[in-house]
Amino acid sequence: GMLPVALYAKDITCSAGFNYYYWESTKREKGQQFYTPISIEVTLKDFTFRVLAGYMYNYYDAQGRDSHDTDDILDTKVNLSYYAEDILGIDVLLGLDFNIPTGRTNLSDEDIGALMDPDLVPITTWGEGFDVNPTITFVKSWEKIVVGVSGGFLWRDEYDYSKEFEDYDPGDIWRVTAEFRYYPTDSWLLRLYSAYTWYEEDEVDGDDFYEPGDLLEFGAGIVYERAPWRFSMAFSSYFRDKDRMETAAGNIRNEDHNSYGDEFLLRNTLRYSISEKQSVFGLLNFMRIEPNGYSHEDKFYRGRRQKAEAGLGWQWKFARDYRFQLISSLYLLHDEETADHPDSNRTYRGASIRIGLTTHF
Repeated sequence: GMLPVALYAKDITCSAGFNYYYWESTKREKGQQFYTPISIEVTLKDFTFRVLAGYMYNYYDAQGRDSHDTDDILDTKVNLSYYAEDILGIDVLLGLDFNIPTGRTNLSDEDIGALMDPDLVPITTWGEGFDVNPTITFVKSWEKIVVGVSGGFLWRDEYDYSKEFEDYDPGDIWRVTAEFRYYPTDSWLLRLYSAYTWYEEDEVDGDDFYEPGDLLEFGAGIVYERAPWRFSMAFSSYFRDKDRMETAAGNIRNEDHNSYGDEFLLRNTLRYSISEKQSVFGLLNFMRIEPNGYSHEDKFYRGRRQKAEAGLGWQWKFARDYRFQLISSLYLLHDEETADHPDSNRTYRGASIRIGLTTHF
């Protein structure tokens, strides 16, 4: 979340995960992803330093005729933050994030063929360039109300995406976020947030190539917590402007219609603490993406997409400073016609298992 949490005087947290995802479609396609994240976080007074690295294996099989698989380490994320409490009554959080290009770039057809839709598996890119993302957040608290405002700029360096897209320079990104939290009682939290993101042009070989449409987000959430129960519900909505695309004449202009439908997301989590050391939880998530702005006959048409996911989890704190977590979930994703499969609807069934181990010292 955007609002900072209480920091300890000195703390080192290490965590490692093993995540496995599997899906299949009604058209005999299937895919798998293994992802093993490793992170180390060091907190020293008001400073926090965090490194996240990971390895990924992807396998994609299109109806038994055309299968791709590839594996590699991913880019390494480095995050630095400084929390300054009560400067003229306002808390300030300074962040500086780096993307270190340890992952694979200059992708082969096999690598690209093994990448999958972000609604089927969570990791959908191999490697990028060296990126720098400074952010600043201001937080003001009253008795029952907390307000936060945040701004950030993501500078993205160029890299070779593939043989066709060498010297690819993704556009920089600007983002502002505002959040309002209200605590009516000790057990309840209500929150509202909004964010706006501006994208600059992507370039290939120094020529403008593509510019994603600006993104507007709205969200609301509630949390209810009274031992041994904790319930949270979060609603998010995403509205994107038209993209700007390269034309035959070599310049970029707005696409004819909006290729992104409005997107809505509802996430629910219910947790029950069996004891001080063990808790179980369930999750229920829904997603809906409306048809895009193109007509049904157009090759850029994307119909409605709907996804429902249900999961169960267990968390166990063993020994003094160790925590083990296991989450398993199933989802159904239904797609109307899209540019990828223009002649037929498609339903995907997916499953995941995520194991995590965290230790403090």
